Amino acid sequence: MAFVAWLLVMVGLWLSPTSPDPRLDLEGGGSFAAALTVYLPAIGITVAAVVMAIVAACTRAWVTAAVTVGGMTALFSAWTLSQDYLLDYRPSMDFYLWPGLTLAVLGVVLAASARSSREAFADPVGVDDRPTG
Repeated sequence: MAFVAWLLVMVGLWLSPTSPDPRLDLEGGGSFAAALTVYLPAIGITVAAVVMAIVAACTRAWVTAAVTVGGMTALFSAWTLSQDYLLDYRPSMDFYLWPGLTLAVLGVVLAASARSSREAFADPVGVDDRPTG
């Protein structure tokens, strides 16, 4: 779920339509700020998400990967939602960011609860399985 959330955020960041208003165009100087504060971290997080997916596929550490990617997605979505100039330039991007943020948080909660429930079933409280004698 966290990886789907990241994909949704990236679709909104790269493919959502831009505003036809020339006053909102980022070419007038805002493109450097957007590249440095939004697009460059997005590329870095994408690389990290791909590495996490490969590591999780090799080691079966899906819970750790989901929590990590979901956390990065939630933080990045919240950061991008605070960048008003970018939301003005891509007016429909918030329709990708809000569901991405929601899916990321839900993915983190589900992955964390899956990990805690798996640990609870693996070691029930009050059960002593040590041999007696």
